[in-house]
Amino acid sequence: RDCESDSHKFHGACFSDTNCANVCQTEGFTAGKCVGVQRHCHCTKDC
Repeated sequence: RDCESDSHKFHGACFSDTNCANVCQTEGFTAGKCVGVQRHCHCTKDC
């Protein structure tokens, strides 16, 4: 089962999945990607 959350540390529009994933990892998540029309960073992890 995956837990999902918007990144709390990522600011501004998200254009790089790699950058998003790196920020998510500092928040304790295992992955992250840019999603949505507004391109926000969305983090995921197993829970």
